[in-house]
Amino acid sequence: MFPNKDTNTGILSGLLIDNSFGPYSNDFIKLMELPLEDVFVWTPEKDDYSKLISVIKPSIHNHNYWKNFGILFKYAMALTSDFESLIDLEYKWITDFDKTKLKKDLIYPELEKYRFDEFTFNYDLKKIYNEGRILNLSYFFENKRLLSELYFNDKFFFAVQHIVSAVSTHWYCHVCELSPPEYRKHPNHDFEKYYEVFALPRLEIAIIQATKAVEGLLGQPGSNKEKRLARWKEVLNIEPEEKFLDTNKSYFNFHAYLVNEIRNKVAHNLKSKPFKVNRKLTIQAQIYAWKLVNDYYGKVIKTDSRKDKLIMNTELESMIKPNLGTKLAAKNKLATTLYKNNSGLIA
Repeated sequence: MFPNKDTNTGILSGLLIDNSFGPYSNDFIKLMELPLEDVFVWTPEKDDYSKLISVIKPSIHNHNYWKNFGILFKYAMALTSDFESLIDLEYKWITDFDKTKLKKDLIYPELEKYRFDEFTFNYDLKKIYNEGRILNLSYFFENKRLLSELYFNDKFFFAVQHIVSAVSTHWYCHVCELSPPEYRKHPNHDFEKYYEVFALPRLEIAIIQATKAVEGLLGQPGSNKEKRLARWKEVLNIEPEEKFLDTNKSYFNFHAYLVNEIRNKVAHNLKSKPFKVNRKLTIQAQIYAWKLVNDYYGKVIKTDSRKDKLIMNTELESMIKPNLGTKLAAKNKLATTLYKNNSGLIA
């Protein structure tokens, strides 16, 4: 099982880092420190995209679960892209990682059985190093507080996890649903008729997950209205009597409607109502959960004066050049050094 004491380094597959920070080949620069892992950016060779490398601490095995960098990135990207980008990063393990070695010469324990099958081995390496979303390092610095809250604020993390689970199970266009009809890019994104029966369990799961996100913030809607309002105002900035979307309910009243009606009655009896009615309720549940979690995050970062606990390399941040974003920015270390010594300029 990985990671272990011999293999504690993983390359994050599914993401390509452009070289706007002007790296040299073989550069291995720390990006951030998490309690259970350190994340570095590695530039394997000249003209390569850079890759993120995670070095794992043995203490992860003392925890019930490992809130790893890959999941933090997935949730941050989901939130900042309006759920348009749901990216799963895979940890591809490397034994005795050496930043100066060629990619093909590193030891990948899960690929070693293909070492002498050159076609398969090279195919897998290309998937690890050449495929994925291209991203600028500035993303991590711009979203430092979001990443920090996801790691250190369990209430926020698990609420977001339920929302992302709901969207992954039942996708809808978040941007369109929050836009006036005349501004929607594709207002009609209903499922094909044949797919509706396949989607029924997806609707149920999405409703349950959205409700769990809300319950994580507000709990169950008990009978004591004063206590519920006090809890609401403690957690959220949304005016409780504000109308929720085009429903006939306030944000405050929709909480009880979501739990008692949509989740407890509708979700378990979807077959008894028209599909479009059920899907509309599902989307309302998902948007409601997102609205509350987004508002909770806004309140936390405005009212909590604590410093971010996430440690990031500010020197690396200062190296990022906005207009230098191609993979050709990775330079050959020897050639650049000679040029610098001869002319006094940096190539």
